[in-house]
Parts: sequence; structure tokens; C-alpha cells
Amino acid sequence: MNQADDFFVGRTKELALLEKLYNSSKFEMMIMHGRRRVGKSYLLGHFAKLHEKNTVYFIGDKSSEKTNVQNFCEELNKILNAGDFLKSFEKWSDVYSYLKNVELSERLVLIIDEFTYLYNSNAAYDSGLQIAIDTILKKKNIFLILCGSEVSVIEEIIDNSSKPLYGRKTAELKLLPFTYKEARAFFPNYSNEEVITAYSIVGGIPLYLSLFDDKLSIKENVITNCLSTTGVLFNEIETLLRMELKETYFYKNIMLAINAGASTFNIIKDKVSEEPAKVAKYLNVLCNLGFIKKEIPCGEKQNSRNTLYSICDNYFSFYFMFIYKKQNMLNGLISPELFYERELTKERLSTFIGHRFEGICETYLKDLFFNGKMPFFAENLGRWWGNNPVLKKQEEIDLLAIDDDNALFCECKYTFQKFDEKQFKDLEDSALCINRANKYFMIFSKTGITSGVEKKIAGNEKYTVITLDDLFEK
Repeated sequence: MNQADDFFVGRTKELALLEKLYNSSKFEMMIMHGRRRVGKSYLLGHFAKLHEKNTVYFIGDKSSEKTNVQNFCEELNKILNAGDFLKSFEKWSDVYSYLKNVELSERLVLIIDEFTYLYNSNAAYDSGLQIAIDTILKKKNIFLILCGSEVSVIEEIIDNSSKPLYGRKTAELKLLPFTYKEARAFFPNYSNEEVITAYSIVGGIPLYLSLFDDKLSIKENVITNCLSTTGVLFNEIETLLRMELKETYFYKNIMLAINAGASTFNIIKDKVSEEPAKVAKYLNVLCNLGFIKKEIPCGEKQNSRNTLYSICDNYFSFYFMFIYKKQNMLNGLISPELFYERELTKERLSTFIGHRFEGICETYLKDLFFNGKMPFFAENLGRWWGNNPVLKKQEEIDLLAIDDDNALFCECKYTFQKFDEKQFKDLEDSALCINRANKYFMIFSKTGITSGVEKKIAGNEKYTVITLDDLFEK
């Protein structure tokens, strides 16, 4: 659904936190961060509109301190009506001195978006703000919001105990992509299967979701937005990588290798033919940016060396699976329509969605546990892989949830065939890997289960079958 400018979806919990801090009777400083395109500015813009009479919304840039201060004062003057003398301010200390002498009759919200630019262009920015907070702002009826996308810089400024702003935040919000359920609001005209397909392709980034028009087919949307050279998403990954990274070619090779099945460090290293230290560093950067994730088997210690890497962003995965190596073709050698028919066959697209389907099932499970709708409370939840001590073979469990006494084993199948007896036996065999007193089983299946499986689990409360429609039940 192509959204109007004032269309706002979800973010109920995030808005509730903002409102709680707004209604606080004391100084508050919230740090908001999250990957680019996740909707931070859109959320803050929406919040600012709700309180437009007393909210200063300023977006920092890479220009000088003087320019940023003058731009900030222009926005500040719209709220406080202080007059032209604000135009003479050239330093942030001038702004703080002015605020010291201002009598505020109501809450003043100061939103500084992309605040990391201010720090990058002025090494003394954080120490100046720290002094202002401790001596001026803490005594005022002010709600300060600092927002940025550069995770490493934010961690360095805010969470490093040797830095001036350490310990000053009163709240922190990491804005995450929408879940598949939240994304449903973008597609009121789509079936649940179509929503799963769209979400598997573009993920939970609000901008990407808004580009898909639910009055058009999935095929038409992919052709228009992803495969056409004029489409917004055609060069989106290249643009994002250039914004965040320097050696984009090497990072792309890493993600291409991961998406092609290279999941362990050593295999990735061999695929990209680089030194181990460099590969480790770049993998860590991609993890911090939220483009890939590093996993250990559910229940193992965090320092486990049994780790796997995978692309966690759906559109990154789609891009490296179908577009990256074929961009030259799409630049004039084949029409987007023919390319779709040739490359995105029903089978290939279904296989791709199947890999993303596990993440959707994990989200569903987390929601059940969070709301106490399961027979136990999970202490760990995730994928599991390792040796089956009984059958003496390697096993993979799509999803495993455990506490000290209980285990839930899940199979996630997004295929045209129903979940059958052989798959059922594989699911039961996987339970031999985990020693728990109570064992439960959950089958996520796009097309349901065979009559044979139905007979095996009939009347057994330890087995649950989840369909696509069940995934969207409230």
C-alpha cells in the first residue's frame, strides 16, 4: 500500500515510552538509535507533531558547529519566540547559556536527530553537553532526545565510562524493524500468504513496506521496486553500504558468501580469501549494523566457538540471492518482466521464503512466551545444531526453546507439500539431542499436515500445529 504522508503504523510501545517521558515532572534524556531506514526520524516527526507547540525538532548535519547552532536556533525560535538575537549564536555554549535564563511555563522537548554528526564535527560536543546537563538542563522542565544511526559512535559517546555523557541518559530506545504482524497493517488487501511473501522479500523496514502497493500483485511490486533500474530498491543496498562503510566490495563479498551457504567463520574466510583478522573485524561490523547475525546453538554459553553467521535482513538476503550478480543484465540486457519469469520461479521464491520463514516463526513464539501462553517460560530460544548422541548423527533443530525442565522442538516448513510422517519422525528424533523432563513439539506448516501425522498426534496435548492463519491471530 502506497502510504500518504500522514500515514502512521504501529510503534505503540515506543510512543507510550515517549509519552511517559514527556509527562515526567523532571529532566529526561532519551537515547534513540537503530539501523538506517528503520523509521527513527519518522517516529520522532510523528511525536513532534503531537506536541508541535512545544517541540524543537532539529536534524544535525556534517557542517560546522556555527551552521548547526544557527539551524538549531532557527527551530528553537519557532517555539520560544525569542527574537532575532538568537541569530547571533555561534556555539552550543551560547544556546545552553540562553536556556539557563529562560523560564519555561510548560514542558520543552528538544529533539536532536543525527546527533552523532555534531560529535564527529566537534570533539568537544559531548563534554559541552555534559556540563550543560549537570549545571543547567537538569534543573529545567526539558525532555531531551538524542537520536542517531551510527551505533558504534553512540556506544562510544553514551556507554563508555570514560566519556563525559556516561550515566546521563534516563532512557534508551533501540528502534527495531517491524515484525511480520506489524507489517500486516501495510497490506489490508493481501492474504496472509501474500503478507508473508512481501515481508520475506522486504523485511520490516517501514520505507520498503510502504513501497509495495497491495492493489498490485507481489510480482508487479517486485518488478517495479526491485528489478527496474528506476525502482527505489534497485540500488538501495549499494546506497546503504556506501553510507555506512568504506570497503563496500569486501563487505558485499562476505554477505554474498553467507547468503550462498557459507555459515561458519572458516568457510567464509576461505570464500573471500582474506586474512582471518580482517574477516573477523568485518563480520563484527556487519553484525553491529544489523545486516547479519551471529548465532550459537540454543542453550550454549555465549563464548561458544560453535557459531554460525546468517543474513538477518530480509531485503539484503533477497538482493544477494536474486539481484546482486545479475545487475548488469538488468541494466538493459533483459526486461524486468522476463527476469522475474526466469529467475524468480515459483519454486525458487518458495525456497527463499522458507529460509526467512524460520524468523517469522521465532517472532510468533517469542510473542507466545512473552504473554505467558506456553506451558513454561523459556530461558533460551533459537536454532540448535549439533550431534545426536543416540542416533550418532548431526542434527538441526529449526527452533528450540528451553528452561531447566522443559524443551519445545519446532519444525518450520514453508513448502507446497504437507508436513508428512517422515518429517514427523525427524522432529521426534531431534528431541533425543536435548535432555529435559518435559518435551513439547510445534509444527509450523504452510500447507498443514498429512492425515497420517494427524492420527499420530490426535489427542496429544504436547503437539501443536500452526498454520499461516494461526500466525496472524491476535
